[in-house]
Amino acid sequence: MNEEFYISLAGEIFDGYTEFSFNGRPLYLKHLTIKDQRNLHLYYEKYKKIALDRGVDSEDDILKELKKEDLWSDDEDLSIDNLKIEIENLKKTKDGLFLDSQKENIQKDISSKEAEYVSLLYKRKELVGKTAEDYATNMSSTEMIRYFVFDSKDLDNHAFTEDDFAEMPENDILEIRKLQNNLSDLMCETNIQKVVLRPFFHLYLSFCENARDFFGKPLIDLSVYQLKMVVFGRIFQSIFQYVEDIPENIKEDPEKLLAYADGKRNGGSAKDKFIKEDAAGSTVFGATKDDMKDLSKDNGGISLSKEIEKAGGKLTMEQMIKLAGQ
Repeated sequence: MNEEFYISLAGEIFDGYTEFSFNGRPLYLKHLTIKDQRNLHLYYEKYKKIALDRGVDSEDDILKELKKEDLWSDDEDLSIDNLKIEIENLKKTKDGLFLDSQKENIQKDISSKEAEYVSLLYKRKELVGKTAEDYATNMSSTEMIRYFVFDSKDLDNHAFTEDDFAEMPENDILEIRKLQNNLSDLMCETNIQKVVLRPFFHLYLSFCENARDFFGKPLIDLSVYQLKMVVFGRIFQSIFQYVEDIPENIKEDPEKLLAYADGKRNGGSAKDKFIKEDAAGSTVFGATKDDMKDLSKDNGGISLSKEIEKAGGKLTMEQMIKLAGQ
């Protein structure tokens, strides 16, 4: 992505909305806030009650009947819960790794567990069928489409009344839903982290310590994306202040920067953990050829092999650590 992309993304986060054109008129898609999340819950509970009152069974009630008939079991529910925890732990482990080859290996385990997890979820859903929760999810999400669309930048007047929305063609509703989904993908945590690390944002980093001063409004009025921006700003500002010898080529890469800082906190840089001197010279244990190519590029392309050659064919531990710090 180019610089203009991240500047535009930052501008939308500052505004708290995304402007778009719909049937020839400009409309404004509000970014989610904590208050909005409460309304999401209220809408969900409203429609769940409607479904239950109409005689639609809840998921829990259906599962109880399935277990009585031995079509589903507590052990299968437990497997779903355990797999979810395993996947989350594996992802955390992956985030703490530095070498690409190690990340690829653990990703294979993650993919395998995810496939098993999805298979069990699909099996349960096939048995359960339609529930009151399904109805509530569908109806509340549809109502929230209207809720987030406004006719001005002030976000003080919904673009569509309930009657307008009820009569709106299905294709128009799907178009707005698609815009909301695209916004969610665009404002992912990785992109927000990259915005915070871009050169144009450096002037703002020190101001992320106080969210109210940064955006000029109370914390509870901030969008989720604004909150993430100040949180990541504080994290990366702290890393730049207190972590020494950060390689230049990772300062705009959030994943590598966080891994490097984590390595430092655990007693040395992330690279230090893989570096050790042996009789033949210096080896990066566990690293593939591709990993070595990546590790040899710091500060404009320092070559590990060239540095070894300069040192007469062997690097000491101290020399290796110095190179890793560069």
